[in-house]
Amino acid sequence: MDNKPNFLRLRIIQIAALVVGVTVFAVSLWLMGQFRKPELAPIVMAVAFAGISFSGLFYFGALLLEGSLQKYILSDDTVIKGDNVEMVTTTASSGDPEIDKWIGTYAFTRNLFGMSLVPIVILIGLYFFA
Repeated sequence: MDNKPNFLRLRIIQIAALVVGVTVFAVSLWLMGQFRKPELAPIVMAVAFAGISFSGLFYFGALLLEGSLQKYILSDDTVIKGDNVEMVTTTASSGDPEIDKWIGTYAFTRNLFGMSLVPIVILIGLYFFA
């Protein structure tokens, strides 16, 4: 492989993104008072904030620092199956199981980032139009 990703750098990006995601989740719960009186909507919002933070940091960090993974993404499609909406990412195999694992992680975080934005967009829409 001519342009092999730096696996150590990817692992550092992944750990940093995970720490940021957990921190955003805990701080969101604390700021919304969910440790005193838990409610479903703020918990869903905290999960969405944490998902956006984790996936955005990993996806954009990997894209900027290890852009070689992007070449394995062939297509992204939004598929509606009944009541469900799925984001389907088609990837190419690199032939190296370690690279393929990181390609899967990269594709997962791209989809997580996109799908984490959905509840936030819905809540913003409800705030302005309801």
